[in-house]
Amino acid sequence: MTLQRALDAVADRLLDLGILVGVLMALHVVVDVVAKFLFNFPVAGTLEIVAHYYMVGLIFFPLAHVQRADGHIAAELLVRFLSPSARRASGALTHLAMAGFAGLLVWRSSIDALRSLEIAESVQTSGYFVYIFPARWFVPVGVGVMGCYALLQAARLAFAAGGRR
Repeated sequence: MTLQRALDAVADRLLDLGILVGVLMALHVVVDVVAKFLFNFPVAGTLEIVAHYYMVGLIFFPLAHVQRADGHIAAELLVRFLSPSARRASGALTHLAMAGFAGLLVWRSSIDALRSLEIAESVQTSGYFVYIFPARWFVPVGVGVMGCYALLQAARLAFAAGGRR
């Protein structure tokens, strides 16, 4: 299995997970609203679960898919006037910078996730505690796979700029 296929498989599963998280969040919020207004009995912990699990997963799980599709916001005001080879070199440097930033973010967020795991970090709701330490790993996983894609894209553009395939 090539690196591209492995990354594609992981990115596809993370995208599926992001979609699932979005659906679960919508269902959870609908159940909470219905329970609150029809039965005067809201679902305890909805806000905390939405904020610490659903929103984080919804943002970070699909990042690899966005990177694969080259779907990040890009300002190409000056780049469009460059020659094709200079454009490829600029793209390679941009992807390399993205991979470097992703590496730093994975490193820092992994330290935070490990600390959270050590103390079994949780938040208190009106009725119970919600453990949030598992969700701390959503950031390094999502950003890590995105960074791998950026590194692969940088290498492809650099080799294409050098005339090699």
